[in-house]
Amino acid sequence: MQTDFFKTNPFLGPEAFKAFSPDAFKAFSPDAFKAFTQVSPVKMADEFFKAARQYRFSPADMDAVMESQRRTIEAFNAVGRVVTENAQKIAKRQAEMVKETLDEMTAALSEISKSGTFEDATAKQAEFVKGAFESALDNSREIAEMFAESNEAVSEPISARVSALLDEMKEGALKLKAKPEKSEKAKAA
Repeated sequence: MQTDFFKTNPFLGPEAFKAFSPDAFKAFSPDAFKAFTQVSPVKMADEFFKAARQYRFSPADMDAVMESQRRTIEAFNAVGRVVTENAQKIAKRQAEMVKETLDEMTAALSEISKSGTFEDATAKQAEFVKGAFESALDNSREIAEMFAESNEAVSEPISARVSALLDEMKEGALKLKAKPEKSEKAKAA
């Protein structure tokens, strides 16, 4: 009776484990991600803007709007590259720190095991723990500084682009405001 239960239950039977077959993970192969690495958001935006230029649905200068958006996309692409590079640097440094810590631990354990007395072993162990604690604090400080530098490197271009974008919007609004005045002057003449 129990075997029938497992055969008929879709959550416990053999069918349930098909989700874990190697075929189920083909979507996560490196080939599946090629499409994402070969796509350029700037090129996609340019294609969109080319298509949008055909439709003049707004009194705004669409070329200026599209150029502004292209610069925004480029800024975010540059920021994305900086974030990726900094994340790789931080991960590499953390891996180095782990290796250094393991090497120090191995050396300390070897030295502690060679101690002649319990008191000597305890003193060496306390010395090792103190050094490990200081090293952990230094490593934490270094990683925090790396994150702070990364955040600064990312926030500056974004802030600059947002500021420029707001200036562009203000300039565009002033141009729109000036256009009706010109057409009314032309009607009056």
